Amino acid sequence: MVNVAQGLAAIQKGQQLAGHFPTDAMLDRARRVLSGELSPDEAEAEINDALARIVAREKGATRDG
Repeated sequence: MVNVAQGLAAIQKGQQLAGHFPTDAMLDRARRVLSGELSPDEAEAEINDALARIVAREKGATRDG
């Protein structure tokens, strides 16, 4: 069984040591994967959706600017 709290702490610290600072949404996604609430494939789909929204927003800003 995975200790979710320890896993999250390790993920967060590893990311910080690499110079990355995960958002609350990112850490929540990791928590849901570790706890089994979300499959890795579902997490990937969430990430892809979020990235698509960012790209669409940036494209809109580029056209408007």
